[in-house]
Amino acid sequence: MDEMKFANKIVEKAKKMNLDDVEVYYNSSKNLDVVWEKGDLQIPKTDLYQGFGIRVFKNGSTGFSSSNIIDEKEGERVLKRAAEIASITPSEESNILPEKSEIEYVEDIVDERNDDIKLVQAVEKGKEFVENFLNYDKRVKLDTANFNTRLNKRVIVNSKGTKASEEKTVFENMAMAFARDGENVSSFDLSFQIACKLADLSLKEEAEDLAKKVVNSLDAEGVESFEGSIILTPFSVLSIIASPISFAVNGENVINDMSPWADKIGDKVAIPELSVVDDAHIAGGVGSRSFDREGVAPKKLDIIKNGKLNSFIHNTYTAHKMDTESTGHAGGGAQSKPGISPSNFIINGGDRSLDEIIADTDKGILVNRFSGNTDPISGDFSGVVKGGKYIENGEIVKSIKGVMIAGNVYELLNQISAMTEKKQFIQNYRLPHIRFEDVSITGE
Repeated sequence: MDEMKFANKIVEKAKKMNLDDVEVYYNSSKNLDVVWEKGDLQIPKTDLYQGFGIRVFKNGSTGFSSSNIIDEKEGERVLKRAAEIASITPSEESNILPEKSEIEYVEDIVDERNDDIKLVQAVEKGKEFVENFLNYDKRVKLDTANFNTRLNKRVIVNSKGTKASEEKTVFENMAMAFARDGENVSSFDLSFQIACKLADLSLKEEAEDLAKKVVNSLDAEGVESFEGSIILTPFSVLSIIASPISFAVNGENVINDMSPWADKIGDKVAIPELSVVDDAHIAGGVGSRSFDREGVAPKKLDIIKNGKLNSFIHNTYTAHKMDTESTGHAGGGAQSKPGISPSNFIINGGDRSLDEIIADTDKGILVNRFSGNTDPISGDFSGVVKGGKYIENGEIVKSIKGVMIAGNVYELLNQISAMTEKKQFIQNYRLPHIRFEDVSITGE
């Protein structure tokens, strides 16, 4: 069935039901998942999904219902159910649909050569990573590896005149591994790559890089407690820094009094060199989208500019509640009402290489991975350093174990002393290495 025609028919039926507005959102996905466990290939899986959700508006009330059965009778049933829910839902003036946007479509988010990759091809690509990893050194051990491909399609039609459709391909390779030399076992380490085009994955290089990291983590030692510098890798930046910032600027958290930055627009929240941008129009960006869950065309948004909080991210509901405009960040799928989600979330401000930052560090640790807890409301974090390195006088001295770090995320943003220019895409986050000063480091 033509999804656009299907959605159009529902909207036309809704217009005859004395409703104020209606929105039909459809999405589908085809997933191929190839998994290795302990070096052995598991049964590859293919997953197909399609579904639609209908949101109706009447006198400030809204109702939502969804289904994964795509036919006209089901469309009518779901529409009636959504209208029934709206009739018993309390009215609120912020329950509105956005006006129609002029949509500019993003380039390079579909790999035309591989938009229908076959299972055997997915197995071959995963095998390329696994074999290059295992052949690097006899001491390396693969815990799990996963090669995944996704072909997604979104369609939205509403009574305000919005009609839009978009496809995206995503290729993802992830692995968890360690090294063993007799009784000497390294900490686990993680490898992750993601791209909209298959050719943008560097599977051989990534496999060898992971193998090198776990081998170099053998013979880890403890260190005494001290206060000093920490350098976070992009993986650690995601869990300790980027995720809490994303939480703090989410419009839902702001209106629900959960954001610690609710009243800080225009205030200094980080060093002047740091900026955070959300840009949905990066060609080939895994978080790129031409329109959000409500059909709003997103614009490049300066969230933090020169260290000052500049904007929250909003969907139509939260924007109306705060007397502003949607930033095009409605998120979610067809099974629920729109929430809020970032697109390509980017931390900027660095101009150095990782080697330069290490050479300029008197005493500190490189935090490869962080295993612990981060409270995005208070900003407090504490946890164990995984795959860490001890740095002294500008050189990596040894691998370390049994080390914990603790502090406050929002205070750390004012303790940044260096950032790399080079960034890594982890899901829809593009993140650098970041060095912080005066951090509590607890050793054995």
